[in-house]
Amino acid sequence: MLRVNELTDFSEFDNLKDSWNRTLQKCRDNDVFSTWEWLRCWWKHFGKRRNLKLLTAEKGDEVIGFAPLMLSEYSFLHISKLRKIEFIGSPNSDYNNLILFKEESECLKLFLKHLMDFSEWDLLELRDIRDGSASASALEVVCNDRILDLTLRVGTLCPYINLSNSIDAFEAHLGRNMKKNLRKRMRKLCENYKVEFRTQRDFDSVKKAMEVFFKLHLKRWTSEGRRPGAFASQAFRNFHLDLAEILDNQGWLGMHFLTVNDKPIAAVYSFDYNQKKYAYQTGFDPEFGRYGVANLLKMHVVEYCIRKGFREYDLTRDFEPYKADWATGVRKNLVAAMVCRGYFARIYDWSNRNSFSKRVMSKFGAHLGI
Repeated sequence: MLRVNELTDFSEFDNLKDSWNRTLQKCRDNDVFSTWEWLRCWWKHFGKRRNLKLLTAEKGDEVIGFAPLMLSEYSFLHISKLRKIEFIGSPNSDYNNLILFKEESECLKLFLKHLMDFSEWDLLELRDIRDGSASASALEVVCNDRILDLTLRVGTLCPYINLSNSIDAFEAHLGRNMKKNLRKRMRKLCENYKVEFRTQRDFDSVKKAMEVFFKLHLKRWTSEGRRPGAFASQAFRNFHLDLAEILDNQGWLGMHFLTVNDKPIAAVYSFDYNQKKYAYQTGFDPEFGRYGVANLLKMHVVEYCIRKGFREYDLTRDFEPYKADWATGVRKNLVAAMVCRGYFARIYDWSNRNSFSKRVMSKFGAHLGI
């Protein structure tokens, strides 16, 4: 018989490391954003104003499911509170999962029933669930049962590259003009500079590699007249400095740099996990934009992935124009939502289904804390 247990003290999560990652290795939704290491680091930096609601599903002596959830309190339009159940790691994880090893839909129903029985929350909003995952499949079963007023909708699109067995086979996928431009620009760059590709291992420390990446990321965004990006926040940089060290120790950090005359001019901050490359963010020096250095580095990373035997280069959340030329496919990230109570929760949920009101709400709506 299945039973659910709730952990509210994060010190208890510390004791779950081996059990968590062992169960994750067995389930279909095994990605870097669901590892104990990622979630532990995220909570350390961003969990202070949230309450842990980590649920486990157990059958006999075996843990067969985890729900890494938290309760966050938001200020809604500066006039009310909105208490929301969401994934630990939101909004910084590109994919979120329930860790479901066996009896997926039954585990999910048990988790939802437990949450409804202790309904100190207004809204459940689980974002960035990869379509086709065990989590998505279980949510679809619950939605079709119509026992709960749970809805599932498309949130964002996530392009990816299916990797071939050889570099020649991959290049056959690229358009003729793109292949020509890549070769031409690399030739020009090599004529004018000493060109090398490096990783975080070629720096004195992971921290120094990350600091170089931060500068290149900032240069890219400000050159396009846009906001300085997420890494303008010191809190966000601190999280990733800590995270990069942790993932590097696990062999999961994949940082790639293009240098000219020993100066880094382009960078990819990514993660290597479970035979996949997860591209998290990029940066480049716009002074070298005419050489297409971002694409030159991306081609190098594709070649690296093929040599390593990776099956996919995931370009992750949001289908931005610069990803279009590389993607061989696109998957959907889903959002599961359910209103528990309250007029304001219904307004918030409705607004997120409407594109115009969603933009307004993102600017003026719910903000953490009150």
